[in-house]
Amino acid sequence: MALVYLDYAATTPLDPEVQQAMREVEGIFGNPNSIHRFGQEARRVLEGARERIAGLLGVRPREVVFTASGSEADALALLGVALAKGKGHVVSTDVEHSAVLGALRLLERLGFAVTRLRPDRFGLVYPEQVEEALRPDTILVSVMAANNELGTLYPIREMAEIAHAHGALFHTDAVQAVGQVPFRVDEVGADLVSLSAHKFYGPKGIGALLVRQGVDLFPLVPGKQEGG
Repeated sequence: MALVYLDYAATTPLDPEVQQAMREVEGIFGNPNSIHRFGQEARRVLEGARERIAGLLGVRPREVVFTASGSEADALALLGVALAKGKGHVVSTDVEHSAVLGALRLLERLGFAVTRLRPDRFGLVYPEQVEEALRPDTILVSVMAANNELGTLYPIREMAEIAHAHGALFHTDAVQAVGQVPFRVDEVGADLVSLSAHKFYGPKGIGALLVRQGVDLFPLVPGKQEGG
């Protein structure tokens, strides 16, 4: 009996077109920050990918930061914003991906205040809950776009508007949404968006954090690649 793979919420196989695209760049190994031909060839491929992602998701190319995973993107968003601010209050939910929940626990250990919103019996969290949880010192609201266990879609556009009205940034973990439902950052209004290629027929080990212009992030890994 042939096995049938149904766990697409966890990960997806490589699309044949993706496999072909990867084969075409197998011989491109240069450091994209190098000024010689090998490095510049790699930079053209890297920046071409950045431009295509930006166009599809409604951001500027320079707002696309590549990461090694969606989890890394989540950590960079939450910890990067918080450490850049230095102190403050963060609002999130009890039903976030473990990467976000882990970052929230670390923020608490670092002295940040964290409020976790509880869903109703249907797994829903509402904009009114976000508004009630906001404080004068709230620096960030983080609510996922689509739940990785239930598939629930959250009203993140309304939540982002509420956060902005109170002077807070808005992050959404869109790992389960991008590639599954229509999604553009310029329509959602988020300041930071996490995504991961392996959820929509891309390779493992490739994620991205979309960071809108003007958002200050503390670099978790100091260096030159992807802005540190």
